[in-house]
Amino acid sequence: MLKAGGALLVAPALPRGAARAPRQATSPFAWGVASFDPTHDGVLLWTRIEPTGRPAPLRWELAADEGFTNLRAGGDTTATEDADGCVTVEVTGLEPGRTWWYRFRDADGVESPIGRTRTLPAGPVERLRVASVSCARYADGGFAVYRALADREVDLVLHLGDYIYEDGGAGARAQDPPSTLVRLEDYRRRYAQHREDPDLQALHARHPMVAVWDDHELAGNAWRDGAEAHDDAEHGPWRERVAAAARAREEWLPGRTRRTAGDRLAPWRAVEIGELAEILVLDARSHRDEPPTEDELAAVRAGGQDDRSILGPEQEAWLLERLRRPDRPPWVLLANQVVFHPMELSVPGLVADRIRAEGFVVVDGTALNPDQWDGYPAARDRVVEAIGERGGVIVLTGDVHSSWAWEGPARTDAGPAMIELVTPAVSSTTLADRLPVPAGAVQAILGDIDELAYAELGEHGYLLVDLGPDDVQAEWWHVDRDDPGSQRFGAGRRADRIPPMTLTVAEEPLEDPAPAEGTPVHDDGRPPVPEGEAPGGDGIPLPVVGGGAAIAAAVAAALVAVRRRR
Repeated sequence: MLKAGGALLVAPALPRGAARAPRQATSPFAWGVASFDPTHDGVLLWTRIEPTGRPAPLRWELAADEGFTNLRAGGDTTATEDADGCVTVEVTGLEPGRTWWYRFRDADGVESPIGRTRTLPAGPVERLRVASVSCARYADGGFAVYRALADREVDLVLHLGDYIYEDGGAGARAQDPPSTLVRLEDYRRRYAQHREDPDLQALHARHPMVAVWDDHELAGNAWRDGAEAHDDAEHGPWRERVAAAARAREEWLPGRTRRTAGDRLAPWRAVEIGELAEILVLDARSHRDEPPTEDELAAVRAGGQDDRSILGPEQEAWLLERLRRPDRPPWVLLANQVVFHPMELSVPGLVADRIRAEGFVVVDGTALNPDQWDGYPAARDRVVEAIGERGGVIVLTGDVHSSWAWEGPARTDAGPAMIELVTPAVSSTTLADRLPVPAGAVQAILGDIDELAYAELGEHGYLLVDLGPDDVQAEWWHVDRDDPGSQRFGAGRRADRIPPMTLTVAEEPLEDPAPAEGTPVHDDGRPPVPEGEAPGGDGIPLPVVGGGAAIAAAVAAALVAVRRRR
């Protein structure tokens, strides 16, 4: 059971159907409700109604019980055309570490679905459970991962980016609009399509979320002044596209973000969780320097100066100060988009040109992805130095459509002083599905990397991170894209907070609290976590890999697939 300051963190669930109802064409609240960026005494509440060209008055209420007999806050707000009909209300003055229910009502008395949210704990915290998700391309399949996570008991959901995708490609589901997102209206329509999905509505109506964008909310492989997938002649000025994407995101995914002096969105922020932890939300995309070329990275690896920053000077200074401060809490979670740990693989000469053609660089026989922290080694070294030897740092990463657990790179004489945990994709095509050779062949090669404690390349799902004062358990839960009832335990790893933060196997998942009456169940009647279900496989089986050509092909396939993530 999750506790904070002696108060039970688990609360009754939403009434059956309240968060699960599919969109009804006649409902003014067709995009559901949501809550974002909770603090110990407040939260942001969200809803949306179809813009009509005229201001639309709304009433909101927040209560301490699901029957709304104990109202604790309420007020009036207005939905406008200028904000695409989206409304965000900031509620303050609430008690920490407890559950709240909220709803909206229009001028005709029509009520929205009921949402459930949580304030974060204050003071001593016994346990905290956070889930992370990323990479939900609408065209690639259903959002059953979101529905499965909605049925779990967690304190907070972190969305690590690629909440939407900007491409116009086809797939299992048609995207709206069917073209690449460029204008404000384009981005708004894509967010609206995602939020019509009943599984995503269920997640938002049941758990508060802290979200940060990755490149596909902008354009593929974005950086400060452009993107690999952006052409001014075709898509218009980059700054105008970024402004459109940022505005739509603030309307549909509000957060306690701010603007820089140049009026650029600054999504980085700290989420404080009592005396136990803080989450430092990073933006490793829109303020970064352009990724280096092969020659530039070769010069850096040969000892040359590296002035590039993946965070930008303002954000990097903020992060280093937070990591170095003597009163930082026992745990620090870095909500991070792209892989932090070095991912260097030796590349046989016969595949080097193929690797380069996919946007990688090959330096002294080693392949590097310049789009990840590997392209900014000096910036990574500065973060590692600021982490120091105290331990308790966990990097939570998305982006690569697969599951990983790394030890380091910050280390002490005793062993690793940090770990990195990578969450799989919600719906985007997995890394294994993009490999032209068996994924197990690639994984066999990865097994030679000492710092790599876990890798699974073929499953969709989410990551659970359960923190206590002195230890953490991470669990990868796998879910088929179109079947929330398929949810199953994939693997578990645990580590101590004090170095060495060595990741060891956790054979059994931690128990969820018993669902309260009214907890949504799947349409086939199965509970969220089937009772007595044995843990699933611990990674892809490792076949025997024979011959230099097979190894070269496997390495090339792995790197090409990582680069072609979507």
